[in-house]
Amino acid sequence: MKILVTGGTGFIGSHLVERLSLEGHTARVLVLKKDPQVDMHPERAQEIFNMLRKVNAELCYGNLLDTRSLDIALRDIDVVFHLAAIARPMAIPKQEYFDVNETGTRNLLEACSKLKLKKIIVMSSVSAVGPSRDGKPVNEETTPNPIDTYGESKLAGEKVAHDYLKKGLPIVILRPPMVYGPRDYEMLRLFKAVKKRFFPIKGSSIPNLEFSFVGNIVEGCVRAWKKGNIGETYHLTDANHYTISQIISAIEKAENTRVRNIKFPDWSFKVAGFFMELLGKAFNFRPPFNRETIVWMSEKYWYSDPRKAVKYLGYKNFITLEDGARKTVEWYSRHRLL
Repeated sequence: MKILVTGGTGFIGSHLVERLSLEGHTARVLVLKKDPQVDMHPERAQEIFNMLRKVNAELCYGNLLDTRSLDIALRDIDVVFHLAAIARPMAIPKQEYFDVNETGTRNLLEACSKLKLKKIIVMSSVSAVGPSRDGKPVNEETTPNPIDTYGESKLAGEKVAHDYLKKGLPIVILRPPMVYGPRDYEMLRLFKAVKKRFFPIKGSSIPNLEFSFVGNIVEGCVRAWKKGNIGETYHLTDANHYTISQIISAIEKAENTRVRNIKFPDWSFKVAGFFMELLGKAFNFRPPFNRETIVWMSEKYWYSDPRKAVKYLGYKNFITLEDGARKTVEWYSRHRLL
């Protein structure tokens, strides 16, 4: 089967392309001619492109905002996985989130509407729903209440998908949590902090997070394509709610080290986010976090209910936190990143 993957040169997308190709499918990847991630991490880009060549993936240069390139990318395609997005954490103008996550999704689905596709998998995020307000896991019936620009833009993309569902497109929506694993350079900072035996934590509330290995999410994507019901939304999660301490402990074990957790007052994180924004504007760079990042980190309950995905997709915690941390540390170490 011929499958288009937007975001196929990204973290989750590259693993998905690899999996699809190993199953014998022809994977076509929508590739940006100028990708800022390539400038930031040229070594990562080189590895991904080497992998794409190895699995004989087709490269199609284009852009979600270039409608003509989307028509070309979709020629002879049977299935679409839409993973391309601007994701957290990125301190960029808010409109850029909506340009890609909302308008880009609309452009892609409009191009898809001209064809007879078997299925379109749209990758959203639990951030489109927001954190739990009552301590109970959010689910597909929870009224969305995103708390940052990223979540708002992903919810806007979901609304676009629902508009095209009404027009007859065979769409399935997925909502993963925070994802980690090999080829991920965002979570690398967390693994490095543990390696240096230093990790700052907030002095008050202890967040409960979901932390899913990329292999689990890729398995969920494939199962959503093969088993997912058109028009449905599924939360992909390990159904384990980890504290920061549990996540750090798993990474400590994988790295064979021990961390000194140093508590800082809540206000210090907010001040740091504010000054990071000021520095970014003054020196024209994108800071690693901003005030919205701190708000996101301050929420106590970031978890969702996977029972629908378990029941209809056969989804489960295929790779545990401990095994996932070990696999990730091995990859980082092999690439001399730790």
